[in-house]
This record gives sequence, structure tokens and C-alpha cells, in this order.
Amino acid sequence: MENSQLSKYTTSFGLAVALASVANAVLVVIKEKSPDMQSAMQKITGHHWVTHSVIVLGVFVLSGWLFSRANAGQGIKLTTSSLLRTLVAGVATGALIIVGFYLFAD
Repeated sequence: MENSQLSKYTTSFGLAVALASVANAVLVVIKEKSPDMQSAMQKITGHHWVTHSVIVLGVFVLSGWLFSRANAGQGIKLTTSSLLRTLVAGVATGALIIVGFYLFAD
């Protein structure tokens, strides 16, 4: 795989996907373990999954924007392979948290 420099938005929002994946998984666990949290989230938008989606999308957009502003507006510098490894690790971590929770803690 080519190890070229990516645009600041590709890198920033790729990292944001990894972060949002983990945030999504943590939010699933928190909601499932706390009926009060799930109820509060339901009151905000009418359904807890809608609120959940808004939060995860907010994490994605905000973190992607913040990552793109790093290094005096030049963004975070990563090679293609580093970004890909980070992206896969974030998505896999999120998936493992959810699977582990439903297999062992639920």
C-alpha cells in the first residue's frame, strides 16, 4: 500500500470514524446498564436511538473538525497505512465492546 500523505480532512474524519465507533459502543453499554439514562435520552428526542444517533454523529463531526484544526490548521499528519490501521482498530474495538457486552455482561 502506498504510504503517501493524505489530505487533512481524509485523515481527520477517518480518525473521527474510529473515535465515533468507540463512543457508539460505550454509549450502547451505558444505555443498556442504566434505565435512567435510556429514559432521559428518550425524553430528549422521543426515542433513545434517535438521541444516540445524534450524539454519535455529533462526536464524529466535532472530532473530525477538531482534528482538522490541529497543527495550526494543517491537520493531523498520518500516512495512509497508519490511518487505515487506526480506523480498523477503532471500528474493531467498538464492535468488540458491543459483542462482549451482550455475550458476557447482559
